[in-house]
Amino acid sequence: MSKKIDKSKLVFSHDDDFIIKDQPLETIEIGYYKDSWNRFKKNKASLVAFIIICFIFFLVIFGPSLKKYTLPQDNKTDAQRFQFLTPKIPGLEKLGIFDGTKKLTVGKEFLLHMAQNEYGEGIILSGLPQELMDNPNHPDYANVSDFVVKVDYYKFVNYTISYMPIDYFGIIKENEKSGTNKDPNESVKIILTKEQFEEYLEKNYIIELLDIIESKDINDPSITNYQYIVKVDRFKQALNQLPEDTYFWFGTNERGEDLFLEIWKGARISLIMALLVLIVNTSIGLILGSIVGYYGGVLDLLFDRFVEIVSSIPFMTVITLLTLRFGTELWVVVIAFTATGWIGSYGTGRMQFYRFKNREYVLAARTLGASDARIMVKHIFPNTLGLIVTGYALAIPAFVFTEASYSFLGIINYKDATSVGMLIDQGQKVMQLHPHVLLFPSLYIAILMIAFNLFGNGLRDAFNPSLRGVE
Repeated sequence: MSKKIDKSKLVFSHDDDFIIKDQPLETIEIGYYKDSWNRFKKNKASLVAFIIICFIFFLVIFGPSLKKYTLPQDNKTDAQRFQFLTPKIPGLEKLGIFDGTKKLTVGKEFLLHMAQNEYGEGIILSGLPQELMDNPNHPDYANVSDFVVKVDYYKFVNYTISYMPIDYFGIIKENEKSGTNKDPNESVKIILTKEQFEEYLEKNYIIELLDIIESKDINDPSITNYQYIVKVDRFKQALNQLPEDTYFWFGTNERGEDLFLEIWKGARISLIMALLVLIVNTSIGLILGSIVGYYGGVLDLLFDRFVEIVSSIPFMTVITLLTLRFGTELWVVVIAFTATGWIGSYGTGRMQFYRFKNREYVLAARTLGASDARIMVKHIFPNTLGLIVTGYALAIPAFVFTEASYSFLGIINYKDATSVGMLIDQGQKVMQLHPHVLLFPSLYIAILMIAFNLFGNGLRDAFNPSLRGVE
């Protein structure tokens, strides 16, 4: 039975407290890429890696211009006198690291130099047997063997190339033993014309005047020509500065080149080639892979067989044949890396498009009349972007590492350029005596690999659509 209710009791309420209102949305709608950037920023490791990569690219672009050092290009002979100088960085030298010092193993001849006060002030820092220095007649003097001293290597090198060669006393002993008259100063003295002598004298380059040679002019015997045999301060002459004012941040290599500049020049070559290879491989591989993966069928079978044939060709064979035939020009190396390098991009694109082409949102778009091109670009590609971008972020350091490996093995040996791999090869040969030549190029490769791996992982998570809106 129904119960009757008085209609007069059913009235509209105008009290605002009883009115139910819809609350407006307070959040701002954001797009897919902005949401990806927000997620990427929350990954601290990837963000730090991204900053490191930006800093590396800054040094690659502007690093060779941060210091002006053209001596190896202007005079290779003078530059080679400054080979293997140790790293010296302003500010850090006060902390006792990268301060231009080096430990040397020396013998009794070294004490003879010290006994005659040959070395200048501040060259020898520690390690001298002071009891022998104070008393040359010490009974242990005759039994002195090799010992280790710590020196200011910049001043020490300047001494050996400007003032007196390190084997000075050895040459004297050889002269006494064999009866020869070899000049022990031969390696440090230079011959100047009168004009050069006056110029060097004005610039305070000259240390000592050893001899003056007079000769009559061949064309006019009334004219007397003068040649001046002198010792000069090589640092002042070649670098226009004193050893204590000279800084090679990463040291120098066997040719006297600034390792800091050479690393960034080599990195510039490697990264430019990596970007070229990445663009070519991406253009070929991703386009072919997306088409084959989307349409499938006979096209998929044919391309799979073709890819199997190409991928079975060893990369070592490709690059060896190309370099033997065309040399190691930059374009040859790019072709070698793209001959089979596009297969990775092809496989990634094919797998992702084959995976997503039958999803519900793709079928819905096809039902609504969307073209294949629109479906591939608008609906499938964004969902595959995370894995694709990650793969490409890792492709750059992979190329740099591979190129460095083949340069290290000597298979890639550029004629007019030096890559990081070639610097590592040079450092490996002298690592026992001069470890900094190997340390800094290797450190660059290691930092680049780690940074790009962390950066790639961050991009993968940021572009993953399933994580959208997930805190």
